[in-house]
Amino acid sequence: MGNTPDSLTPLRQEIDSIDKNLHDLLMRRAEIVGEIGRRKASDGGPTFRPAREAQLLRRLLARHEGDLPKAVLVRLWREIISSSTRLQGDFSVGYCPMEGDGAALRLANGQFGLDANVVKQASAAQVVLAVGRGDVTVGLVPLPHSSDSPEWWAEMRNVPKVRIVARLPWFLESSENGDAPGAFVLSAWEPEESGEDRSVLTFACESDVSRGRFAELAAQNDLDVDTQAVAAGPDGSGGRVHLLDVAGFVSDDDPRVRGLATLLDNAEPRWLGAYAVPFVAQTKS
Repeated sequence: MGNTPDSLTPLRQEIDSIDKNLHDLLMRRAEIVGEIGRRKASDGGPTFRPAREAQLLRRLLARHEGDLPKAVLVRLWREIISSSTRLQGDFSVGYCPMEGDGAALRLANGQFGLDANVVKQASAAQVVLAVGRGDVTVGLVPLPHSSDSPEWWAEMRNVPKVRIVARLPWFLESSENGDAPGAFVLSAWEPEESGEDRSVLTFACESDVSRGRFAELAAQNDLDVDTQAVAAGPDGSGGRVHLLDVAGFVSDDDPRVRGLATLLDNAEPRWLGAYAVPFVAQTKS
């Protein structure tokens, strides 16, 4: 004999009670967020703190158990976090077309909420400028690749207050790791350490140093390089700008960075920012 309506009533009543408690907690959370926003408004503190968000989500994922998929848990909290961010003040997201139909909008909505205020820009370079001018709060730009033309990350040297502060998507299933379209988030706020980070730096070289030679010199200076790209210098002088994505929260005054710059005939290093390492969930086989 299957479950009768009477036998399910206590379980449904418990769900109703849980829903009420969840709603009460969400309303109380919004009150606290509003108070935080009012205090930040007086001191100019950032409303978007991706390192803190990554720490929160890591804690939740570490304690998570049961049948609710981790991806669903992260989506729920992403909506809660993004709505809290918007409660603290005006928030807009600049983006540009990226490889993959609708990829940029999916990344923006996945990180900043389905009703995020998104503003389309013509190119990644325009996103950088829009963030620098304050036209948008944050901007999404495609992950770096090598090019014979000046790239957005090479031109960031001319917009010094703009930083990389996050990488999207932050949550990945192991089956899609490396295949999903990705983006960096740019902001005028300084990045913060999350405890598990990577940093992005560029080196402006007057000479045409090969990627292989550059990687060798980086390894000699104990820089754990994951991604490397090179582009023509934005000033048209014939030099090259190399980009390194390295392990840790590494700034341009780090001795390893200075050592690499010296080996490159005193190339000019610049820290573009840092981001919390994305979480890769293992899919069940």
